[in-house]
Amino acid sequence: MKAIYSIPLILVLLIAVSCQKQLELEPYKIYYDNYYQTEEDANGAINAVYSLLTYVNQYNSYLWLLQDVASDDCISRTTLNDPNIHQFNNYDIQTTNTYLEGIWQGSYFGIFRANIVLEKVPDIEMDSAKKSQILGEAHFLRGLFYFNLVRIYGDIPLIVKPISPDLNDEEKYVSRTSSDEVYNQIIYDFTVAAEKCPQVYYSGGDKGRATSGASLAFLSKVYLTIGNWEKAYQEANKVMELGIYGLYDDYSSNFKDINRNGKESIFAAQFYSGVPSQQNQIVISGLPNIPGTFSAGVEIMLPTEDLLQSFEEGDYRKEVTFFDQYWFDTFYPHVWKHWDQDTYAPDETAQCGSNFAIMRYSEVLLIYAEALNEFLGPSSEAYLAINTVRQRARNGNENVLPDLDGLSKDEFRVAVLHERRVEFVNEGIRWYDLVRTGNLIEFVNRAKNEANPQEYNYVFPIPQREMDANSKLTQNQGYN
Repeated sequence: MKAIYSIPLILVLLIAVSCQKQLELEPYKIYYDNYYQTEEDANGAINAVYSLLTYVNQYNSYLWLLQDVASDDCISRTTLNDPNIHQFNNYDIQTTNTYLEGIWQGSYFGIFRANIVLEKVPDIEMDSAKKSQILGEAHFLRGLFYFNLVRIYGDIPLIVKPISPDLNDEEKYVSRTSSDEVYNQIIYDFTVAAEKCPQVYYSGGDKGRATSGASLAFLSKVYLTIGNWEKAYQEANKVMELGIYGLYDDYSSNFKDINRNGKESIFAAQFYSGVPSQQNQIVISGLPNIPGTFSAGVEIMLPTEDLLQSFEEGDYRKEVTFFDQYWFDTFYPHVWKHWDQDTYAPDETAQCGSNFAIMRYSEVLLIYAEALNEFLGPSSEAYLAINTVRQRARNGNENVLPDLDGLSKDEFRVAVLHERRVEFVNEGIRWYDLVRTGNLIEFVNRAKNEANPQEYNYVFPIPQREMDANSKLTQNQGYN
């Protein structure tokens, strides 16, 4: 994995102001106020926001590692020499944790770049439709960065304007904003994005950009997270009514390169094979390290026995997700669902360019089912949504995974949480689900003897380096 050199956030942002596009301009003569002049500049600015999604401190590594290892789904390999990962596994999380520092800085760097787009692009003389689209994408990406931050750290600084190097100390350091206000901003950003982004992109080079459907889908997830059930199922229903998304008949099709940005992909981080620093590290993170076959495998994390036993008999997703034998080698079950065997040989997995799915259409169906149950109880529409996901998991075997029916509201709630678990293994979702449903302590304790989560672990600590740099920040309760 690439190293992340930790610099206080404020320094990162101020340095970025002076270094924006430095390779395309005369060195050391960068004029922040005068650069954004053309449509090409606007395209370059929004692409710079997207690029951060594939950084090691975002969807290349840290975000999903935190989610999986801190949940009841995965354990960090005991022989792995990385105390930062083990802290999440054991719930001995330090304020100096490198992953938390990286996520914080990478997310705010993305917010900073999105803020530049939103401030500078409106004044550029360019095609009006293209301008509106770019501004919508900037709102979407800023909303996504803030959505991750507020769920991980709780109250956080809310910054919606670019930070200028001319600010004094009082102006440049920002105190924490209540999570309610941050969520209001996230809802605003996704709402604007839904209005400005197109439904689909017809150019192959544009596929993977934010769409109105993705914006509505994330709105539904935000509302689900804050417990606004009516709005959650209404926004999810809007996505369903678009008629442009659907489930693949075969669950494994989601993880094939040939289906990049296909009908089930709502939004994904775009990775590319053969491009330095642009390979998707989640592929090799679950594969065993076996010289001669999986020499690139790093098996950073392994599934818990609790996760392995949670699949119902005959659930096709289990064989797609895990394997414990390859050729003549046998081993403890590892995650291999992200490895596209049709495209990459075992010794080529380190070059894998498969996308990382941030949201798939099956999640929209399950958000709809969960929110509708919480709002109105287990209705026929809620059953149809969850059973559609289960039917695909049968893989043609009608004798397994029977349709759900006759459940109480509480039983349906449990069923949806289970369905989300087995559907989205190793997709960076489970810890968020345990936190928002209040099940973190019970479920992690059940799955891991070595873990000791506490009530304060429903959020993680503000990075100490940020605390040291910004005297206005306060630490989350329970962390020293």
